[in-house]
Parts: sequence; structure tokens; C-alpha cells
Amino acid sequence: MATTFALLLLASVGHAQQKLDIDPLELVRRAARNEIKANDVEQYFLFRDNTEYKDHSVSKEVVRTKQGGLTTTLLINGRPLTAEERQKDNEKLEKFANDPAARRKRRESNKQDDQRSELMLSSLPDAFLYTYVGTDHGPNGEDLVRLKFKPNPSFNPPNHETAVYQGMEGDMIVDRKAARIAKIDGTLFKDVDFGWGILGKLFKGGKFIVVQRDVGGGDWEEVQETLQFNGKILLVKSMTIWSSETMTDFRPVPADLTTAQALDLLHKSDQVIAENGGSVKEAHRK
Repeated sequence: MATTFALLLLASVGHAQQKLDIDPLELVRRAARNEIKANDVEQYFLFRDNTEYKDHSVSKEVVRTKQGGLTTTLLINGRPLTAEERQKDNEKLEKFANDPAARRKRRESNKQDDQRSELMLSSLPDAFLYTYVGTDHGPNGEDLVRLKFKPNPSFNPPNHETAVYQGMEGDMIVDRKAARIAKIDGTLFKDVDFGWGILGKLFKGGKFIVVQRDVGGGDWEEVQETLQFNGKILLVKSMTIWSSETMTDFRPVPADLTTAQALDLLHKSDQVIAENGGSVKEAHRK
């Protein structure tokens, strides 16, 4: 027993003394640059999206195309849609797919979000001080570098969005070979002002987790996103954000996929789910 304890102690000391042969800040800079570059890469997928909220859950099938994304609802609270719900969902999907103005508006909104995200990513190296924790191996042999981060007191936020970094600390995992951010887990240790199209305040204790991975062929996608925040919008209206989203079963689709073909894919997925009594696992085996 004593020998086992001594070995564990030595192992933990040895782990703590590991050195990283690259400056953690430089590793984050490389990863942030690659995340921004990835936004310009055209990669299109059909995938499953399951989101858990505080009082309900929704499972969807999503297809991304050059013309934008289309979504159909598969399950609500784990059950397939009723005939009436399915009809309404299909009508909503068809209306959006055949409304160029609505789709253009969605693309413009997504573009603005991408621009904000790019600024958030480009600010990561300067916003925090990074400390090396250790290196783990992923399921496919990846070298996953674990870092801790805390606010950099010298950071001057360029806008309202990045001001949130001044009250955040947490952990980051970087895939060293791919130089991509595999996971970021942040917590607010104080109240912070924010702006993401609206102004408000996020309260201490808020948390977010984002997980990414290679879904095949070197294409990285977000596979998990957890948001848990309380706050106020315009300092008046209370706001609660609570969701846990998981993306799975990524299947590449042709870059020249038409809207009609995308709709056909979604309708087929919906039919398979219905035939299997709402079982997503069974549908995956089809």
C-alpha cells in the first residue's frame, strides 16, 4: 500500500515537472490563427444536433450548403413529432428554403457572427496569461496540450465582445500537431459587461464549454457546446442562457448540393427516424 502511494506520488511530481518545448502563448497564437483560417475553408456536412435545455430537448438534422444551412426537427423530448407537428415543421422548412430574402438575411447574420468570432479568436493570445499543465494523448494518438488561463491585466479590449475576457478564467486543450483548439472551458469569476449585438451584463459563475475535433479528412467541427449564464439585457431585463448542445454523425455532402437535394436528404432522415419509432441510434445504422 505504501509502495503504491509512493509510486503515485512520484508519478504526480514527475508530471508536474514536465516541460513544454514551445511557449504556451505561441502555441495559442498558432491555434487561434488556424481557427480563423478554418472559417474560410468550404466544408459541408449533414449531421445530427441534439440540444438539451432546462425544460426540454430538441434533436435536429442539419445540412450545410453553399446557399446556407437547412434544418429539420427529428425529436422533441426524445419522441418523434406528431403528424401535426411534422406538417408545421415541413412547412416552415419549405418556406425558408424557397425564400431567397430570408436565406440571404440568415447568411448576413451568420457573417456578422463570424466576424465577431474572428475578433474573439484573434484576441485570445493577448487576453490571457497561459500556464502549461501537462500533455495527454487523445484516442487517435493526438498530443493534447493542457493549459490554464487567467486574464492578462495588460489586455485592452478592442470592443464590448472581448471585454468579457477580463472576468474569465479556465482551461484550454490544444491539439499540438493540428494546432487547433480541442477544448476551451471558461468560467466568469466576476460580473462582466458584454456586447454581442446587444448590451448587458453577465453575472459571476457563468460558464461555457466548447469542444472541437477532427470529424474526418482533417476537417474540424464543433461537437459540443455548453452555455450556462445569468445576467441582464440593457441592465433591465433578466436573461438566462442554459443549453447543452452535441453534434454527431458528420457526413460530408457535395459542395454543389442544391437546395432541392438538401431538402430531400432532410426528408429522408426524418422518414428513417419515424420508421424506427424515434430511435436515433437505429436510424444511424441505416
